[in-house]
Amino acid sequence: MIHALLAPLRRLVLLALLLPGLAGGTAALAAPPGKTAPRVEIVAAEFGLFHDGAPGELVFEPAAVIPHRNGQRYGWVIEVRSAQRSLSVQEEYLLPPASADAAMSAPAAPGELLERESERRRQVSQRQLVPHDGRIFGEWAIGPREPAGPRRLRVLVEGVPAATFDYEVR
Repeated sequence: MIHALLAPLRRLVLLALLLPGLAGGTAALAAPPGKTAPRVEIVAAEFGLFHDGAPGELVFEPAAVIPHRNGQRYGWVIEVRSAQRSLSVQEEYLLPPASADAAMSAPAAPGELLERESERRRQVSQRQLVPHDGRIFGEWAIGPREPAGPRRLRVLVEGVPAATFDYEVR
């Protein structure tokens, strides 16, 4: 009989513990099976130019147009919240199409040219970055034979899409 009286009381206590979490209180609920809480939160993301400032200082200027000047530094800054010491970052970089002259100069079997063109256009890099003051950075420089044109860069942090940047080199 006591067991029968305690069962509703147990349900009431369990419900009281769960309700504050459901209503935005401080009680935490476990993630459903198979789903884990995100290991990183993306707070903000910007793309632009990097310049040298005072000695040891790097200045970032948001921009969507990158000057087509050899050595011009550019890239992204992503603000994150994470307890991890380093973050896995993948960059998917889409280059502009090669010129028709360059495509015609290399002999290719039917279908091979399209495959080679696609391989040249899409580059993927993977690296581990350590957040500094809650930010991670990706930086490049315009190379001597880099073509002008539109670009798209997609950045994934810990396998989660963090930002997609559309910009132009001109």
